[in-house]
Amino acid sequence: MMKEEMGMPLFSKYKRSKSKKLNKQNELLQEQINNEQQINLYSDISKNYQRLKLIYETCNDVIFRNLFIEGKEAFLVYIEGLSNIEELDDNVLRVIMKQSISGISNSTNILKENLPLSNVQRVRTFSECIEQVSLGNPVIILDNQNFGLSFGLSKWEKRSIEESVAEPVVRGPREGFIEVLQVNTSLLRRKIRSPNLKMYSMELGRYTKTKVMIAFIEGIVDNTLIEEIKSRLGSAVRSGKC
Repeated sequence: MMKEEMGMPLFSKYKRSKSKKLNKQNELLQEQINNEQQINLYSDISKNYQRLKLIYETCNDVIFRNLFIEGKEAFLVYIEGLSNIEELDDNVLRVIMKQSISGISNSTNILKENLPLSNVQRVRTFSECIEQVSLGNPVIILDNQNFGLSFGLSKWEKRSIEESVAEPVVRGPREGFIEVLQVNTSLLRRKIRSPNLKMYSMELGRYTKTKVMIAFIEGIVDNTLIEEIKSRLGSAVRSGKC
């Protein structure tokens, strides 16, 4: 009994020390991420691509699409479920492919006159790029240009998201998840507009191949917990339990 009483304060002290250390590390990581996001876009497309890929690391719902305009490299970045991709493919990209690089570079008015959109704007920093992508507006980055273009193509799901019956709340948002994964991840993205919200996708089921998403906020969650979840889900798949 004496050993347990003597051991408890030491254990509690260890937990508090570990928690403080983790919080300090998370604060430093968040500060570093915020500073990096204030950097201006580069003229080198490969640098822009690599930095955005790093910012959206472990975000499996963030899509990067490589393009060629007049033989020049470009790429699109958008969040699956937040952007109207049909409108993007059918109208925006067709118009852009017909424009010259110099025409796109010199003025956004050319695009505004030819695109069926009310909102086309330049983004000059990674922070602005992230903000537009988080709002559901796809951003295109061109080679040899130190800015990108965002298009007002945010999409709202036609089916209404109903209040949760199983988990009612008195205060706060009342939206409940539905059976469509993409709608659920987009709901989270609309509420948490940060690249620190990570989405790690996995497939479960030998025959059903059901796609699941592990959602967590980097810098807040303990990474060992995420690895434990991945490990347990992976072992369940390998053992044939799901």
